[in-house]
Amino acid sequence: MRSWLFDPLRMHLVRMIIVVLVVVPRIEVYAQWRFEGNTTPTWEEVVERYAEFDRTRSGTSFFEIGKDDDGSPIHLFVLSDGSGSTPDSIRASGKNILWITNGIHPGEPDGIDASLLLTQALLDSDQYMGLLANTAVCIVPVYNVSGARQRNSTSRVNQMGPEEYGFGGNARNLDLNRDFMKVDASNTRTLITALHHWDPDIYFETHVSNGADHQYVMELLTTHPDKLDPDLRQFMEVELMPRQYGWMEQHGHLMCPYFETHRAIPEQGLTGFVDGPRYSTGYNNLRQRIGILSESHMLKPYAERVNATFQLLLATLAAMNEHPRELQQARAKARASAMEVVHYQTNWRIDTTAVDSLRWSGYAADTTTSPITGLPRWRYHRDRPTDVEVPWMNTAVPGIQIERPVAYLIPRAWHELIERLQLDGVPMTPAATGHRYVVELQRITDHRTVDRPYEGHYLHHDIVTSTTVDTVMARSGDVLVPMGHATDPLVMELLEPRASDSFFAWGFFDAVLQQKEWFSDYVFEDIAARVVEDDPGLAAELEALRQRDPAFAKDAWAQLLFVYRHSPHMEPGYLRYPVRRVIQ
Repeated sequence: MRSWLFDPLRMHLVRMIIVVLVVVPRIEVYAQWRFEGNTTPTWEEVVERYAEFDRTRSGTSFFEIGKDDDGSPIHLFVLSDGSGSTPDSIRASGKNILWITNGIHPGEPDGIDASLLLTQALLDSDQYMGLLANTAVCIVPVYNVSGARQRNSTSRVNQMGPEEYGFGGNARNLDLNRDFMKVDASNTRTLITALHHWDPDIYFETHVSNGADHQYVMELLTTHPDKLDPDLRQFMEVELMPRQYGWMEQHGHLMCPYFETHRAIPEQGLTGFVDGPRYSTGYNNLRQRIGILSESHMLKPYAERVNATFQLLLATLAAMNEHPRELQQARAKARASAMEVVHYQTNWRIDTTAVDSLRWSGYAADTTTSPITGLPRWRYHRDRPTDVEVPWMNTAVPGIQIERPVAYLIPRAWHELIERLQLDGVPMTPAATGHRYVVELQRITDHRTVDRPYEGHYLHHDIVTSTTVDTVMARSGDVLVPMGHATDPLVMELLEPRASDSFFAWGFFDAVLQQKEWFSDYVFEDIAARVVEDDPGLAAELEALRQRDPAFAKDAWAQLLFVYRHSPHMEPGYLRYPVRRVIQ
């Protein structure tokens, strides 16, 4: 006869008793913990607060993990409730890891104060500390230190408080939440190295949203579920997000999904957000982690925003504490799946033809005449709250699908790529010098480039390639990146030129887009005549192009250039992508 503990009804009753005995007392304690005021501490004050926690409290650890671009130290605070202060000791205790990054945009300091409040509450309350039974917390107090030190009260013109705050760019004026693939900043090198070392299970980053006005104090942005591994998606949608939404509602903080307006105001439709790999949640997805951004609403009072962020952190901890094995199993399955994927999907976008509905608590809005422009402008009426259904478009679809190669062969000359892959611990080996690899060579046949610099680069997009199969000989120092590892999604996003956040897209290979050798037309005329005479196919192609394009037919230089680029005299490296896809 089986034990009564395994009877489903009795197990349900046991769970209910646990809820009554454990959750309800915690709710009473939580009511004691609130942030008040409209100020946020300086970076120096934040560091001192965490240093004091480390000096005076057990189960804590506070140390430097790297540098900001201005040379300032970036710190990590670890709270592990007796399970040690290293990834190995925490994993050995059976715990998962929640990673919290604050101040990536220091003008949005809500999470800085919310994490200080969280730390104080966890250390001072036995009930709170119970949330760490199965989880350790890693907190980056302030990530963009140089931005945090540029304090002002004007740059966040749309935001209601605090009185002073930092600036969104770092010392190199980089937006660090666009740097996870190109890795230009010392800050990013620090964070990626630390994330590889600690390998957290859930990555949580704190922000303040911009955009439309509404009743919600919090917008929840997660790794888009359609591009998340199915097992991680199951955990996120079944265990994590319902707990977060339920917790926030229970504590009086309205929360909605992160959105973008389809037109001008929410009632005209909302779309979800596809977090590409350049963003923290998109990047962490490539490492089989669930990514979360808290986006408190800019027009809510600062204290209300901090308290909402604090409660969302608690809700996340509660879900992790209640389902530790499920999270571990989901990540293990996700890693195994990443090792086996054959056709990789990327360049995701929102399909605006797939329309659902979303219950929306907003404000009535209409237009009036702007005193500045004399043109119509939108105006929200907070004294007229609304509760309506709005069109909701949140289905993501991939733009391209790429077959995984056996490996990638990177010539040693492109060392900056190799160095960036090493930050993530990507498995790689020296290529066998003199060995001939059968590879696919890709040539850039078309691409577009933004008109203005974007985060320090002229970003390429709509990239088209052609592929040929050839045999190449590896040279000393070349690197082989074998596939069949959990890092495969990251590697393919970086090394496949058509991917929207690839090294090619970010301009690391712009040198191959420039032709180095040219010709003098009066000299090449006779050579071109022989080339065309010896190649009837080229002669026919030239004539067909003349017939199709009258401007080309009247342009002698263009015709000579066409022949030159189709002749043996043309340099082979022009438009040829240097990284080779090894197929055997």
